[in-house]
Formats: sequence, structure tokens, C-alpha cells
Amino acid sequence: MDHLDEHYRGSIGDLRMFQQPGLQTFRRFIREDLPAPPMFRLAGMRPTEAGLGKAMFTMPVTRWLEDGLGLYWGGVYALFADVPLAAAIWTTLPAGKALATSELSLSFVRPMSRKTTNMIGRAESIHSGTQVGLSMIQITDNEGRLLAFGSTRCLISDMPVDVSTKYAPPDLGPTEPADPYLRPPPDDGYFSLDQVMNGIPIELQRQTIAGEKLAPVWRFTGYRATAVEDGRIKCTLPSSAWFSNGGPSIYGGLLAWAAEFTMGAAVYSTLSAGDVFATLDMQIRFTRPALINSGDLTLQASVNHRGRLLRVSSCNVDNAEGKRVAMATSSALVVEGGVRELKKGRLPEEILAEAASDEIRSR
Repeated sequence: MDHLDEHYRGSIGDLRMFQQPGLQTFRRFIREDLPAPPMFRLAGMRPTEAGLGKAMFTMPVTRWLEDGLGLYWGGVYALFADVPLAAAIWTTLPAGKALATSELSLSFVRPMSRKTTNMIGRAESIHSGTQVGLSMIQITDNEGRLLAFGSTRCLISDMPVDVSTKYAPPDLGPTEPADPYLRPPPDDGYFSLDQVMNGIPIELQRQTIAGEKLAPVWRFTGYRATAVEDGRIKCTLPSSAWFSNGGPSIYGGLLAWAAEFTMGAAVYSTLSAGDVFATLDMQIRFTRPALINSGDLTLQASVNHRGRLLRVSSCNVDNAEGKRVAMATSSALVVEGGVRELKKGRLPEEILAEAASDEIRSR
């Protein structure tokens, strides 16, 4: 979490990005004529292509994004997806327009592993009106395999700017050391194989609450669990300026990641030793902007349905004033004895496919 104590890097409040039509703006981002916002600098997101109604981004999959078991949760896809989805709509807009995500839906097709070096998101606008825009996305890995797909609804608003004014470039912060995603991740935040194989999940979670283990992604984001009971968990997330999407608000994809992680933690608290789970899908609705540097956000999730293999959960995200900023839901597939299967060298997607077949047969 040391980097969150540093001065943020990247552009906040750069009015130059609203002086030209969206397509020209994103081509300037690709050429690095316009500086990236802090969230890009934190996680390594990068635009690579832009056309009318289309946008493509990449993001490295680093060990900073792992949990205490060395796994990547589905929320990492949400962390990435929000920006190309919004960008695809933005490329259709004239100058002086801004976007805010109001809803994000994702279905997860294949889990990531350490062999997944980067994600590629290809988004396409399917509707661009005067107030609302819709887009969809496919996320693939470095080998072209589909990882996730989804859609978004964004609200379009006016951003008054004078297209002839020469606005001063923003302060981008320091240049040393390297951006956070490029720094060596910690090696001491993982549970041992014996703990994972034989430990009761809720007891492992209580160890993290006590500070005995801090997963790499917790250190990366400042996320913390503060209380857990069977099927329920409460967590906090700082409103760091590092999470800015270029304006005064926290990037929606970061909130979506945190909500999915919290819902997943609620599911994990219901499992037996040696079991794992995989999130199948998630949906999040944003109700008001979550402002940077406004105090900690609180996330509370609960499991609302417990089938033998299927869990359905929900999460509320509130700001420091107790006002709701987002509401999310998700479903997850439980893989009984999944840790043992992973130890045998079976691929995660094989294990999940078998578990999904068992769930269908049990209905």
C-alpha cells in the first residue's frame, strides 16, 4: 500500500480532453499526446486502437492482482472492462461531452492464471443517444481465448469548455520510482498450500482481518476486510486519488472490482476446507459519484441464496457519509474439493466445466 501514500501520477481535470470529438481525443491518448489518468498509471491500462464506435485497450495481468491463494478473481475483468466500454461510446460523441457509467454487466467465461500475461478488451458502441450510450465488450487473453464478455450503460452529459482556449496541462506528479503495476509484488501475502488445503475458509479470512496475511491485491488497492461471519462480510476501500478516472470521481471499474471481491468473500466464508468457487457473472449499478479523497468507502455483502453448488450474493457500496454509491449482484459456482484438483495439475477451466455440468444435472 506504500504507493497509495505517494502523490498520485497522471492527469486529473485536464479540460483538453473535451475540446475535440471523442474519436480524436482517444487517438491522442493512443499517441500519448494527452496524458493518462491516475488509474491507468496504477494498473497499466493502455488504449491501443480507436475507431468510430470502437475502442481497444490492453492491461497487464500482474501478481499485484492476486488474492492470498494466488488466484485472480472475476472482478479483475470488471476493473479492466469499464474503460474500453466507455471509450467506445465516447468515440461517437462531439466535443464538450462527458460520460459516467451507470450500469455494468459481465459474464465470466474463463479464469485467469499466471500464464495470462495480459488482457485485451475490444468494445463496440451499440447505441449513442443524447443522454444515454450503450456498448458491449469481449475480453480475451494473450492467446486470443475469450475470458469474459459484457455490456454497459453510460450517461452522457455536457462538459462546458471553450474549444479555442489553450488550457494549461495538469500536474502529472513524480516520475520515479516506476508506476505501481511495474514494481515487484510482495511475496509474503500468501497462505501456504497446507493452509489452503486444510484450513476452514472463514478462519483464513479472520487471519487476514487480524493482519496476519495481506494479499497482494489488498496492498495494491488498500482494500481491507473488517468483519466476517458465515455468509456476510464488511470491507473498506480508500478513496485515493490514484483511483481517479481523470476527474474528481473514482473509476467505476475499481468499484466494480471491489464489489465483486466483497461478494466473493461472502461466498468464500460459506465454504468448507479445500473448496473453491468461481464467480459466473456480476452486475453493478452506480447511483452517485464516489469522489476521490472523501474518506473510506464501506462495502457490505451477503449471500442471499445457498444451493449445493450455486451461490447468489449482493453488495452495497456506501461513501464516508453513508450515502449509497453502488449496488451489485453476482452468482458463483462452488467447486467442492477444487484445491485438490488444482494441486493435481488440472486446468481451472476443466474443473469449472465439470462443476457446471454437476450443477446442471442436480437441478
